[in-house]
Amino acid sequence: MQSKRWTLQVQGEATGIGFRPELAADLLHDTACVDLVEVVAERLFSRRDAMREALALREIWPIAVHGVKLSLASATGIDDDRAARLGRLARELRAPFVTEHVALTEVGGRELGHLTAVPFHRQAVATVGRNVARARRFLPDVPFLLENVAWTLRWPSDEMTEGQFHTEIVRATGCPLLLDVANVYANARNSGVDPRVLLESYPLDAVAMIHVAGGRLDDGFWFDTHAHDLSAEVLELLAIAIAHCGAVPVVLERDDDFPEFAQTRRELETLRSMARKGLPKTPMVTDMDTDAQAPPSIRTDETSPGSEFAEQQAMAEALLGDEVGSFEARAIRRTRAVLRKKRLEDARAFLPRLFGACGDRVEQLARTMLGEAPRPGRHVAPSDALRIADALTDEPGLGDDARWDRLLLRARFRGPDARGELRSRAAPYVARERIGARTLWVWKGPGTAAKVHTWWGGSAT
Repeated sequence: MQSKRWTLQVQGEATGIGFRPELAADLLHDTACVDLVEVVAERLFSRRDAMREALALREIWPIAVHGVKLSLASATGIDDDRAARLGRLARELRAPFVTEHVALTEVGGRELGHLTAVPFHRQAVATVGRNVARARRFLPDVPFLLENVAWTLRWPSDEMTEGQFHTEIVRATGCPLLLDVANVYANARNSGVDPRVLLESYPLDAVAMIHVAGGRLDDGFWFDTHAHDLSAEVLELLAIAIAHCGAVPVVLERDDDFPEFAQTRRELETLRSMARKGLPKTPMVTDMDTDAQAPPSIRTDETSPGSEFAEQQAMAEALLGDEVGSFEARAIRRTRAVLRKKRLEDARAFLPRLFGACGDRVEQLARTMLGEAPRPGRHVAPSDALRIADALTDEPGLGDDARWDRLLLRARFRGPDARGELRSRAAPYVARERIGARTLWVWKGPGTAAKVHTWWGGSAT
C-alpha cells in the first residue's frame, strides 16, 4: 500500500473574501484588497455563467473551493458524483485547497436545505471519518479542510463537548480545520459559555484557515447571518485564534445586505493587520493512503431501527414534518424558520429575471407560496423556483419575466413528478415561449451539464 503526502502550503497573512456577484465590480476595481477569493462550489455547479466568472477570477487570485452540500455526517454515505465534481472543479480552478462542513445537509435522499449540526458523539465521528475517507478518493491531490458549523438545535444524544468533538474529527480524518470563529462565538453565546473557553477547547494547532462573519441577536438567540458587520467580540476571538495557530488565511464571509464597499474594505484591512501579528506557521503535512479501498457508501435499506440513520431520520422528520420528537420544541421552531428563509434564498438563484425586475414584490409573493407548499425531497430549489414562476406567469407586470425564467428551468430540468420533484434533464431540449411581442427560443444539447442557449425570434404569432 502506497501513501501520498500532500503539504498544505499555508499562505501566511493572506486575507480573502467569499466572492459574490454584488462584490464583483469593486473587487475587480481594487484587486489588491484581497489575496485570495473563495467560491461556493454548488453555485458553479448550477450556473455556467458563474463557472465562466470563476475561470476568469483564477487568473487574478488563488481560489479556494468551498462546498456546502456534501453532507459529510450522513449515515448513508456521501454522493460520489458530487464528490467527483468537487474534485474536478478544484483541479480546473487550480484551487490550493477544498473546504467542506462537518454537517448534515440531507438524510436518506431528503434535502434538509441547511447546514445542520451533528450530534457530538463517537458514532458521528466514525461516520464523518468514513465519509471523508471516501471523499478524498476524489480529491487525492487537493488538501481538504473541514469547517465547524453554528447550530440552531442540539441533539439529545450528545456525549462530548464541541471542542472534544472537533478534536476527534481531526484525529479520525487527518484533515486540517477551517475554523469559523463566528460560529464558535454563536455556539458559545447560545450555550451560555465563555466564547474564549470554547475557542481554546478546539484543536487550534490543526487550524489551517479561518472564517469570520457578522451576526445578530434575535429573540435571545445569536444567529450567524453573514449579513452584518463584524462584531468586536468576533474580532477578539480572531485575535486569540491567530495567537494560538499562527499566520493562516483569514476569509471574510458576506452574503447579504452588502454595505458600501468602503466599509468592507475597512474590515479587510483590519483582518490583514490582525493576520500579520500571527507567527509563521509550519506547513502541515498529511498522509493519505492512495491505494486503500474506498469505504463503501451505506444504503438506506441496510440500516436498522435504533441506528445512527434512524436518529438522523427522526431529526429530519422533526424539521420537515409536524412532530417535534425528542428535540426541544423551541429549537425545532427556530430551525424551521431558518429553513424557510434558506428555501426562499435557494429558489431565488433560479429566478434571476423575476427577482432582478421586482425583487421585493416577488419575494413577498414567493414567501407566501412556499409557506403553503410541501417541501420536495430532492432538487428543492429548482422545484420551488418552477412553482413560483408558474404561479406568476399571469401576475401583472411579472408575467414576461416569469415565463423567461420558467423556460430556462424547463430546459435544465424535467418534471415535476407526482411528488413535486424535478430531475436534471439529460436529453436534448428545444422549446419556445412568447415574451411580450417576441418569441424566446431555448435549446440544450445532451447531458445534464450542457449549456442552455437562448435566441430571440421575430414577432410572435
